[in-house]
Amino acid sequence: MQPLHATDPARIGGYRVLGRLGAGGMGVVLLGRSAGGALAAVKLVRAEYADDPAFRVRFRREVAIARRVRSPWAVPVVDADTEAPAPWLATEFVPGPPLGDAVARAGGLPPDSVRFLGARLAEALGAVHGAGLVHRDVKPANVLLATDGPRLIDFGIARALDDTVLTATDVVIGSPGFLSPEQAQGGHIGPPSDIFALGCVLAYAATGRRPFGSGPVEAMLFRTVHDTADTTGIPHDLLPLIAACLAKAPADRPTAEGLRLALTGDAPGPWLPAPLLQLIAERSARMLQLPDIEPTRPTAPVPGPGAAPDDPAAVPADAVPTGAAPAGTSPRRRTVLAAAALTLAGGGGTAAWFALRKDPPREPELRPERPTLTIGLQADLTGPGRAVGEAQRDGARLAVEELTARTELPFSYRLSEADDRGAAGPAAAVAERFAADASVVAVLAATAGPAVAAALGRYDRAGLPLLSASDGDTTRINRVFTCLRPNDAYQMRPVVEYLTGRDRGTTMIVDDGTPYGWQTTRALSEALRAGKRPVTPATVAADADHTAVARDAAGAGAVLYGGGPAGAARLARALVATGYRGRVIGTRAVHDPLFLAEAAGSAEGWLVVSTAVDPAAAPAARAFDTAYRARHGGPAPLHAAEAYDAVHLLARCAQGLGRGRVERGDLLATVRATKYEGVSKKYAFEAANGTFTGDGGLHFYTVSSGRFRLLGDRPTVWPA
Repeated sequence: MQPLHATDPARIGGYRVLGRLGAGGMGVVLLGRSAGGALAAVKLVRAEYADDPAFRVRFRREVAIARRVRSPWAVPVVDADTEAPAPWLATEFVPGPPLGDAVARAGGLPPDSVRFLGARLAEALGAVHGAGLVHRDVKPANVLLATDGPRLIDFGIARALDDTVLTATDVVIGSPGFLSPEQAQGGHIGPPSDIFALGCVLAYAATGRRPFGSGPVEAMLFRTVHDTADTTGIPHDLLPLIAACLAKAPADRPTAEGLRLALTGDAPGPWLPAPLLQLIAERSARMLQLPDIEPTRPTAPVPGPGAAPDDPAAVPADAVPTGAAPAGTSPRRRTVLAAAALTLAGGGGTAAWFALRKDPPREPELRPERPTLTIGLQADLTGPGRAVGEAQRDGARLAVEELTARTELPFSYRLSEADDRGAAGPAAAVAERFAADASVVAVLAATAGPAVAAALGRYDRAGLPLLSASDGDTTRINRVFTCLRPNDAYQMRPVVEYLTGRDRGTTMIVDDGTPYGWQTTRALSEALRAGKRPVTPATVAADADHTAVARDAAGAGAVLYGGGPAGAARLARALVATGYRGRVIGTRAVHDPLFLAEAAGSAEGWLVVSTAVDPAAAPAARAFDTAYRARHGGPAPLHAAEAYDAVHLLARCAQGLGRGRVERGDLLATVRATKYEGVSKKYAFEAANGTFTGDGGLHFYTVSSGRFRLLGDRPTVWPA
């Protein structure tokens, strides 16, 4: 809930005003408390519209429409005064989050929850249609979640079936992505249109994705009319019903009552997952504990220097109340600006909303609607790099949640996730998807090097910024790739310092034959040889027997392995088996839970240089670790902090532009020029090639008692 503005009333009708829930182009939504203690969402019309006779007609109509709907799953109107100098409407307050926020926070809902949701919303729509109405704007933002079930809200653009007075031809009314083909074409709209929208909502609730994608309005409208819905991920038992709702022909869709009957079944226990029920309960408890408040008293403006009290110049510019137009702005100009907020410009006026609009009543911690920036996450979530991919996903999710919760920021944020399994083929498909989605302004690559290589060309052609804390390949030099860590060759510099500072004799350098292994070991070999240090190189595939190379290491003072965790584990077991007693060093790719799991006790004593910080051990990252624990119930894993930083870095770039709209080209021009101090390190980049040039970024670990233990950020912390 936001604090009241100086111009907000202390009371509206019989309601004491407690705070702001949101604001729309035509009015503000306030949280009110009745004399009996009941909370209500009070929609107050702005003064400049109250004197417009046509607007009052629409407002009276909205109130009449909402009062005609009788359903336990539709938010009722509890009070209204359409004839007041500032007309207002009060509805029952639902403290639960909108469906869209819940899905963004927790992901797709379980099948039983989706079934329960669909049955109740179908029942609500049955009441709407039974009252002779069409809702016209069924979408996740207009579905609030309560402990006993969902609530359908916002009848602001609902239309009586026989009402043609306010209907304009060839005008699209509704929300792209959640409207029917007939709505998208500006055609006749009846109850089947709401069923199609409900099908979109249920598909979104089940998968976390819009069935017709996102991006430019024209593209969404085209896909809605011509393309088959993307039903990937919808549970099999729900797919036939949702697919029927999404039929292109209105006559082929079920009725609200038919859908309700098909979805209704036994619902043992709570209808939502425990974390969402807990969220609702906590917010409800906070609402019950709201204290009473003193009436709001506007502060009189302080006269400017040399100005008379009645002179307009007596009011300093910074004394204009937030949300009010500056002095000299005409009511007509304000009307035009407000109307512009209700028009969705999709290239020559593709879509417009002409009826009364408002942000839906929201629970206290939600913000008025802001522009949303979508960040793509291309991650290995089911392949060999799953642990790292999931860690970065969770770190990025936490950053998105935190940034979106900060109401003072100009944008909210959304994470669009895609699994490339760490493989080239799926990676190219993911890149194609993100590149074609104009709403994606940047992509975070939490995946293996071959997957990044397969995707990079498509991102380059699309001018889509690609940031990676996973891939440090020195050959990734083009206009879109920015490396968020020291590259694979640079990480060997402190290892050279460590080895040359001690007389350890010969160093055996083992690589796994991959580009990563070659880049890391070549740099080290050249540096040691330049310092007249003896080097014994060896190459062995990760899945091969490492016994022979372990025997060859018998006379070496140190062994360094340049390769992935599986090969490192095989080498560790072979070295123990052959009785090797010298120092063993692993590079960044070894810093992976898979190495510990496969090497078991053989990993004990290994030294590891890494570009990933341990959030629980690094002082600068402890606040992040605390937030992560609160969100996930456990310590932040390796690689989570770097993804968290990446999202905040992009947000810093977007905010620094000072624009109300940010596109991928804007970020492409600013990411490499931005310096940012994150929780894992200080970020800076070479403008010409995106190479990391910031402070820090290398961390030194030892394996102790079966886990990685952070020693510090200099090689001097390693044992002699």
